[in-house]
Amino acid sequence: MFKFVHAADLHLDSPFQGLSDDAPEIRRLLYDATFLAMNNLIDLCIDENVDFLLIAGDLYDSKDRSLRAQLRLRRGLTKLADAGIASYIAHGNHDPLNGWQASIELPNLVHVFDDRIGSVIHSRSGEPIAIVHGISYNRPDIKENLSLKFERRDSPLFQIGLLHCNVGDKTGHEPYSPCSIADLVAAGLDYWALGHVHKGGVLREHSPCIIYAGNTQGRHVNESGPRGCYIVNVDDAHGVRTEFHAIDALRWHSIAQSIDKIANPDGLLNAIQGSLHRIQADASGRPSVCRLTLTGRGPMHSDLSMMNRAEEYFSEIREFGMSLSPIVWVSDMRLETKWEIDLGRRMASNDVVGDCLRLIDQYCRDGIERARLSECLDELLLHRSAGRYIDRFDDKTLIRLLESAQSILLNELLGAED
Repeated sequence: MFKFVHAADLHLDSPFQGLSDDAPEIRRLLYDATFLAMNNLIDLCIDENVDFLLIAGDLYDSKDRSLRAQLRLRRGLTKLADAGIASYIAHGNHDPLNGWQASIELPNLVHVFDDRIGSVIHSRSGEPIAIVHGISYNRPDIKENLSLKFERRDSPLFQIGLLHCNVGDKTGHEPYSPCSIADLVAAGLDYWALGHVHKGGVLREHSPCIIYAGNTQGRHVNESGPRGCYIVNVDDAHGVRTEFHAIDALRWHSIAQSIDKIANPDGLLNAIQGSLHRIQADASGRPSVCRLTLTGRGPMHSDLSMMNRAEEYFSEIREFGMSLSPIVWVSDMRLETKWEIDLGRRMASNDVVGDCLRLIDQYCRDGIERARLSECLDELLLHRSAGRYIDRFDDKTLIRLLESAQSILLNELLGAED
């Protein structure tokens, strides 16, 4: 039996763009978050007494990695080597081999794969226990299916493929080294340690086991929830048991708070504070950053729509989050609330409000009408040269914009009437 850790996408020294300068309390945490997560990764390997660590690409956030990132990584890998734990590394599209790198010597127990498929036999106390096959990107935009270069050696040892790649066409990531599960299975290996897709998960449980480790640290609100790595236990019959471990230093959340049935400011603030307490509990002792979206229909919509009132609520909410330990930093608050009205009755009315609601409803329900609207918007973007700055609206975005337009129209046309 033996045990290893599979990690990927450390993105060391990621800049964490998107937070304004009014967040000095959280900026330091973000500045160090990727490094703290790496430290947690190293400590986990030592605490679990694993045989080796696999890192499947994108150790660094950019092709020209910072000196700070390189020195911190060496420090972590040296700590591992001093504990007798080997590391096997493949580079990905963010940190290809042709990027700038300082002349920093890594410990002897670290093996970095080059841009040709390579195989390394890992031994424990002089006895071979596994073969690790791997390859690194030599440039960022690899569109070749690198998985086709992997093949099983004529050996009874447990065999692992270490690769940064895009499996399938619905990952939400750039199709670098695109491949299919069938391609990976055909290589005849026992385990695929994959990187590139930041939301980790098991693609196949056995014969072979195929896993995306995900990134070790979420970097923005779209990377919410636990981030970490997998501990992999291999038995004498090459059976595999995997366990995800969260090692992120700071956690991102996105919460929606409905104003339905909330009649006064105390009720709204109490509901939001309850949500922040739940975030604090879910973060398991980590500081958190969250985006708050207020949704639903109710009497509080009128209050939130008053000039500067939303800003006042936001200030109170942020102050409460900062009073928690560990803190929950509310990065922004979005308003998607609506009037508490009978839409059906209003839509049936013979006035300008009814006309607008019926038109918006028609666009939301009728895909052909939406396609026509999309064509008009495309022409507008092209005519105004706005297409250089604004992407074409997909169907989901168009529906969301129509719903936002409905809310704005009701606010402007009805005022406080309903």
